[in-house]
Amino acid sequence: MHAQVNLEGSWRPLPRDQDGGGMVGDIAGVPVTEGNRLRVQSWSPEDFDITEWSCRPHAWDYSLEGPRSPIRFWADVDQVTQKITAYHGHINMEEQEVTIWMDGRPHPPENALHTWSGFSTGEWYGDVLVVTTTHLKESYERRNGLMRSDRATVRTRWRRMGNYLQATSILYDPVYMTEPYVRTSMMWVNDPSMQMPPYPCEEATETAVPRGQVPNFLPGKSPLPALNKDLTDRFGTPYEPRLGGAETMYPEYINKMKTMPRPPKVIDATPEGEGGRP
Repeated sequence: MHAQVNLEGSWRPLPRDQDGGGMVGDIAGVPVTEGNRLRVQSWSPEDFDITEWSCRPHAWDYSLEGPRSPIRFWADVDQVTQKITAYHGHINMEEQEVTIWMDGRPHPPENALHTWSGFSTGEWYGDVLVVTTTHLKESYERRNGLMRSDRATVRTRWRRMGNYLQATSILYDPVYMTEPYVRTSMMWVNDPSMQMPPYPCEEATETAVPRGQVPNFLPGKSPLPALNKDLTDRFGTPYEPRLGGAETMYPEYINKMKTMPRPPKVIDATPEGEGGRP
């Protein structure tokens, strides 16, 4: 419990494979409930053009894996004891900020305010800072309809290895996940010269959505590439695994995939092609 390390400073994200495949709507490897699967299948890209959502912030836990995720950490120090009472983090993506309380305070009651960053407390386990976050607003895990609920708990393990910083995120969601959902691809390097530009957002109409209308697709009508039984990616991924579920998380599922038919048409999965991620 005493082998703490210094997390303060500016951290530049390293190039990495983001969570998910190249086909929009692919949720293979995610332990979704049937309700979450239906949300993906009913989701419309025009959801982001609704006036109320045009400047919706990315939640802090989502921002960690986004493409614009430079982070700055700084600490509050009690001058009498010289103990760190809180860490503060600022991330470039949508300028989200988080406070990680290190003074042992409890989490607030369930009906307390929920925010985009939630309420976080931290404990050191050797040289790993384990952060528990509750009181999050409902938000997306991917910007294709894959959601987590406002009852979710996120545990993030921050580990510094020299000039590198790694985060392992574990999502526990009793509403939309049947098992914990683990992500380990997040990595940064210390960069004292890193610039942190502002990230303003101004409301603008990109696609005219009539007031009062909620864009959606009925079951079986979604045009998302991953939900088209006749399409596949360059790896020949079958249709069924793209619907997600706990079974698709484990290596043993590969043997089952080999028995499944491959869809006949391979899509263009480049960012400009129809299969690129939103």
